[in-house]
Amino acid sequence: MTDSAPSRRSQRGPWILTLFGLLVIVSLIALPFWAGPPPEDGLPDLAKFLGRFHPVVLHLPIGMLLLVMVLEAGRLFSKDKSSSTLVPLFFASASAVVAVLLGFVLYYSMPGDYGTELAERHLNGGILFACVIIGAFIVKVWVDASEGRGVWFYRGMLLASSVIMGFASHDGASLTHGEDYLTKYAPNPVRKAMGLPIKEVKAVEVDDLVAVKPPEEQVVYSDIIVPILEQKCYACHNAEKQKGKYRMDDYELLVKGGKEGDGIVHGESSDSNIVVRMELPEDDDEHMPPEGKKDLESHEVVLVKWWIDAGASKDAKVADVEATEEVKAAISKLVPPEVLARQQAAAAEAARAEAAKRETVKGEVERLRAEFPASLNFESQSSSGVTFTAVSMRKAFGDERLAMLGPVLPAMVAMDLSATTISDQGVKLLASATDLRVLRLSETVVTDASVEVLAKLPKLESLNLYGTQVTNAGILKLADLPNLKKLYVWRSGVDEAGIKAFKEKLPGCEVVNGL
Repeated sequence: MTDSAPSRRSQRGPWILTLFGLLVIVSLIALPFWAGPPPEDGLPDLAKFLGRFHPVVLHLPIGMLLLVMVLEAGRLFSKDKSSSTLVPLFFASASAVVAVLLGFVLYYSMPGDYGTELAERHLNGGILFACVIIGAFIVKVWVDASEGRGVWFYRGMLLASSVIMGFASHDGASLTHGEDYLTKYAPNPVRKAMGLPIKEVKAVEVDDLVAVKPPEEQVVYSDIIVPILEQKCYACHNAEKQKGKYRMDDYELLVKGGKEGDGIVHGESSDSNIVVRMELPEDDDEHMPPEGKKDLESHEVVLVKWWIDAGASKDAKVADVEATEEVKAAISKLVPPEVLARQQAAAAEAARAEAAKRETVKGEVERLRAEFPASLNFESQSSSGVTFTAVSMRKAFGDERLAMLGPVLPAMVAMDLSATTISDQGVKLLASATDLRVLRLSETVVTDASVEVLAKLPKLESLNLYGTQVTNAGILKLADLPNLKKLYVWRSGVDEAGIKAFKEKLPGCEVVNGL
């Protein structure tokens, strides 16, 4: 009798948590059916205010789930099995419920902004994620109560919840930034694995991209208005995302408007909703584009109003529409379509060249990272430029170790060799670093002999010679560097007379001498 009583008491807690968890799961599943379709006019402002905390809160369950996954992975290789992930899993479950409820409120608050199939799928994915992670919590309660039995089932549910989280997060990113946000720059092997179209990489003949049109032959809508709307409006008003139930990437739908009524009133820009929104004060909640988005320039607003006042024709050419001097001035401020096409093609070609250059040095960077694991990196994910810092090595880094970086020096854009044992002999190796923009040699033993090498680096923008033996004569050798903007000479052999002589030759360079 006495043995069974503690046993019943020990199971009371798991049963209570199980019943409560199942009640929450059933409530979440029933929520969309109970609420019905979103009201046409959305919810009151208080609901909108609360709903906008959804993007803030949703990071908490994601982070907590990742923490639980890391802790469980650690338990696999640890002899100590006494610790439990129940507490972080509880917070992951609770915060997932809060995130779902806030997301639900946001979805129902502004159906015109989020009432799309993608938004509905994101909401359902969030509910499913919350239900599965609560289920994992319930299973974990019983695993701990039974001293480890069923642990693999629990871990399987954790894995399932992380997969569902990934899909729901992808839909959320697509809802905010467009459906191809995560996959737009995916390399072809990844695109192939995901069943996406393979990107064709081919040379572009810039001159063949667009036939040059005389200004008077340009179609007002397609050649002038569409590029403006494409840059400033399409991100929130397209086939996938229709804020205010309004699409602007199609002429008929642009004219038709959204839940606020007609988008364009032919011949009446002052009554056209898009112009009314553009001309509202920037701090007005109804101003478009919204806060955080790039606003239309004044000359772009002039052109949109001109087009509408002239009838908002889809086919009329500039020569067919009367233009005032203000309109002509506004047109002159636009980048011509053929020039824009050339700029885009040049940018694409530069990106391809940068990617190819990165590939040529990528293998050497990976190999040298074994020797310099925390010191050698690419400047960014898309750049071919390489950066290096010896801050963790200091006196252990000298000319011999610098020589090891020889294969990647031509791609080097920034180096910090401060307080190392680099000498004039080592600096000679930097002659091949022709892309170098930032170099720190502070508190080294370099002299004017090193400056002779550095004076031949055409892209050098910032040079730190603090605490070195460089003199007035040395820095004068740097005066021919066209891009040098900052020179640090504090506690070196450079004095005020040397700085004055240098500034006379290169007035655009800031010399920092610690005074």
